[in-house]
Amino acid sequence: MKKILLLLLLLSALVQADVVKPALVEVSIFADRKVEIVIDLSLEAAMAGIGTQYKNTTDAPNSTQYDELRALEPKVLRERFKAFELQFLNSIQFNVNDKVQNLHLSRTKLDIVGYKKRPRKTILTYSTQLSEWPKTIAWQYGKIHGDSALRYQVAKKNQYNWSQWQWLRDGKPSGIIDINHPEPLSTNERFLQFISIGFDHVIPKGWDHILFIVGMALSSLLWRPLLLLVTTFTLAHTLTLGLAMYGVVEISARVVEPLIAFSIAYVAIENLIVNQSIKRKSVIVFLFGLIHGLGFATMLKEFEMAPESFLTTLIGFNVGVELAQIVIVLAVVILLLTLRALGMNYRQLAVVPISIVIALIGLWWGVERLII
Repeated sequence: MKKILLLLLLLSALVQADVVKPALVEVSIFADRKVEIVIDLSLEAAMAGIGTQYKNTTDAPNSTQYDELRALEPKVLRERFKAFELQFLNSIQFNVNDKVQNLHLSRTKLDIVGYKKRPRKTILTYSTQLSEWPKTIAWQYGKIHGDSALRYQVAKKNQYNWSQWQWLRDGKPSGIIDINHPEPLSTNERFLQFISIGFDHVIPKGWDHILFIVGMALSSLLWRPLLLLVTTFTLAHTLTLGLAMYGVVEISARVVEPLIAFSIAYVAIENLIVNQSIKRKSVIVFLFGLIHGLGFATMLKEFEMAPESFLTTLIGFNVGVELAQIVIVLAVVILLLTLRALGMNYRQLAVVPISIVIALIGLWWGVERLII
């Protein structure tokens, strides 16, 4: 009875969680010296004081406040933000030519309540009018909000002038950026940056993918079957990630997300079968891997990239995802091998109970995503 209660508690904690995504910040400088700052963020998380340092919103002290804000209609949330805006502005800083700028909210775009399993997309557009042409800019997102990514452009009609994304962790300032003589990221720097982003997207922020990989790693302690499953999954999600990023394949998240959830449940349920067919499971894993690749692409598409850096970014992100998968698989294998070395029944103590929890979570998420 205690074990069942523990499973239900864990299930309820996970199914209510949202991942707090980093803010994407775009600075545009126009010929008339007007500057626009577009911030793509989870507004409810910012208002509740929940930053990216939390793996999910339920870990945060203000998780109840977040849930309440997440359920509000856009018009109501916009009104609530008016009372919070001054606090938000005090937590960020934008400098031009070493001078702090006063920012004015010019537009607010809020998604409908919609699909509650993912953070609601909010776009805040701030502007300021400069008295002189900017030579340098600097940006800092409040540490309470956590990670952000920054890029800028001197806007010119029909030209792509965006800088490379700068990944800023835990409220780290961008430093002084010379917009007239920018220091472009090298191919290696961009590659390493998106390895980090890809890794973070799985660990600690990608609960869907973590549970799927754990379920897959529990399938066998024999290295050949396990290698077959991991390789099959990698090839599949790499294929659809690339196709989706190049616009060849595009499927709505309302279809992809429930399928990802049910794929988690299926992989876990198969672990409860004593003599499961690895060949059959590898085919299923390949099909589910195609779906997971579409899930990865949804996040990566938020980073609009120049054509010349697109392939480097795509490969770097995918390498980061693979490294995270390796870490998860190794952690599961080490756990099972340790239990076996201690003479314990690792299947009874770990494989079966963990698979049951994962299956319940996957089924719950799948149903939830279908009806919301």
